[in-house]
Amino acid sequence: MTSIQKYTGMLILVVGGLLVGCAERIPSDQLEPVRVDVRLLETTDLHAYMLGYDYFRQQDTEAYGLAHTAMLIHDARAENPNHILVDNGDLIQGSAMGDWAAEQGTGYLENRVHPIMKALNYLEYDVANLGNHEFNYGLDFMFATLAGAEFPYVSANAFYAESADTSGKYAGTWGKPLVEPYVILERDFVDHRGDTQRIHIGVIGFVPPQIMRWDAQHLRDKVQVRDMVSAAQYYIPQMRAAGADIIVAVPHSGLRIYPEYPKFAEQASYQLAGVDGIDAILFGHQHQLFPGSPAYDNLPEVDNVGGYVRGVPAVSPGYWGDHLGIIDLTLERKDNGWQVVDSAVEVRAIDVRVDDALVALLQREQAATLAMLNTPLGMLEQRVSSLFARVRPESAVQLINDAQSWYVRELQAQGELPPELPVLSAAAPFRNGSQSPDDYTLIEAGPFTLGNLVDLYVYPNTLQVVEMTGAQVREWLEMSANAFRRIDPQLSEPQPLFARFPSFNFDMISGITYTIDPTQPARYSNQGELIDANSHRIHELRFNGEPVTPEQRFLIATNNYRAGGGGNFPDLDGSTLVYVSDAEVRQVIADYARSQTESNAGKLSVEVDHNWQLIIPNDVVVEFRGSPSSAAEEEMHDIPELYREGTDEQGYGIYRLRGKESSVTTY
Repeated sequence: MTSIQKYTGMLILVVGGLLVGCAERIPSDQLEPVRVDVRLLETTDLHAYMLGYDYFRQQDTEAYGLAHTAMLIHDARAENPNHILVDNGDLIQGSAMGDWAAEQGTGYLENRVHPIMKALNYLEYDVANLGNHEFNYGLDFMFATLAGAEFPYVSANAFYAESADTSGKYAGTWGKPLVEPYVILERDFVDHRGDTQRIHIGVIGFVPPQIMRWDAQHLRDKVQVRDMVSAAQYYIPQMRAAGADIIVAVPHSGLRIYPEYPKFAEQASYQLAGVDGIDAILFGHQHQLFPGSPAYDNLPEVDNVGGYVRGVPAVSPGYWGDHLGIIDLTLERKDNGWQVVDSAVEVRAIDVRVDDALVALLQREQAATLAMLNTPLGMLEQRVSSLFARVRPESAVQLINDAQSWYVRELQAQGELPPELPVLSAAAPFRNGSQSPDDYTLIEAGPFTLGNLVDLYVYPNTLQVVEMTGAQVREWLEMSANAFRRIDPQLSEPQPLFARFPSFNFDMISGITYTIDPTQPARYSNQGELIDANSHRIHELRFNGEPVTPEQRFLIATNNYRAGGGGNFPDLDGSTLVYVSDAEVRQVIADYARSQTESNAGKLSVEVDHNWQLIIPNDVVVEFRGSPSSAAEEEMHDIPELYREGTDEQGYGIYRLRGKESSVTTY
């Protein structure tokens, strides 16, 4: 080596050393920060719709189903390997497959995995939250179902009750949770530089406290619930102390703004966004899209375009697997740990693609479900539908009320209930267009099967009986009349008829007659608050042709949701219960159908009792959305002054009804 080469080599070493030394002395704020992109994926309110299959019509559908959502999940994972997948509850109840699995009972699950859990295990969910419908079949069945999950379940506000006195809504000492309140998922994610970073993701779940009313027959004296916000304030500091870098709240709860937040509220996602320490919210329960649903427009501190609630990124991906919710978080490592420095929110709609492997996984259970659905109960003599059930009495509601009344009279004959009290029955049109233009009960004359019961009665409610006075019955109907907007009798242009009020809360009570006058202001708010003590929409309330007196007493068949306070109806808070049955209403209808067909040469007849009337002033025109089906076109002609105006952009038929004396009561 020459002297020049030696000198050059030494110079390179010296200069290199100087550069290294300079790099070590570069201020930290001039270095590229360490950042990691984390993707949160959410499904919610799947309601046991694992396949792209319409059990009402028994045909494939591209409108919903986890088998379709799965393709979006695969896409989203491929786009960012740093992800977690979360389900937000109301998972095991809703579709016929969920009914079939529940019918098999807890024993079936001792050596088998629930089919819904098989699907989620296949998709490798990271964590799931309890929804209110997980409790519909009782604690034993719920826990037997959860035992098959290959991922943890969380719920921070549901606990075992130490005694009957501490059951229900509770704010005392913190007890033993039904499942873990939260989990901290440890994940090795790749940062922007290509290096691996260990991230601790805390996930905390919440369930509506109203489960204590909705499923009281399963939970009374066994379970206590906390307020969701209080539970978050209690546990989130613990999660931070346990090392959570970010915290994801998963409330099975919607958005609602209250003048003053009431503890134990059902909708609390907005209030949870105000709890310090929450970095993202994956919510659900209301079957709405966020961002995007008009139901969330114009709410203070709610960005319904970007997807932020009080500055916190939040998403709600609809229901039945029709969308996938995605929140992308950019985390930056700071001196005090990882911080969210950027975020983006979106909901993705499913398409025609389907995960064939998931479909194949559940073929045996699907075949058994279809066999159950096609079990005949008798021959239906006429069409049963809910096509116009909010403007006139319809056969779908009539069949439910006939079956419930029959059941209560059987109880009277057996000495279980006072035989001298008259029997009424309350039911609602469960399928009345709320989900889609096809969401109507429509059972044509012919074989009546168990599958038709799913079409007729969507929920696994149990039958219960309340004893109420005539005055209380009137208030029940006043609350039900919130289904209608107030109609101005002086306006000549068409007015919208239906209010934003769930059709499952539009109870029609059989055994009495009455009229509904929507020109009067509502007596109650949708939350059951008396807002106009001088207003009455219910008139001509009669029993056996005579005016109902305030002190008259009645037995009324209803379901556990309503009897326990669901819908916030006055005097329906559990205090008026006189009989609690474990019989599902669908089973009651099935037993009634068998009884009637056995005594009627195999035929089931439904005769509509036009016991209530909607009063529209002469020449006033009201407008509503309805079914676009040919059956609706046919039935439309049975209602004088009703005509179809066209079809809206969502595919609903637009109907107009012109008021005329007895226009909706003479067919």
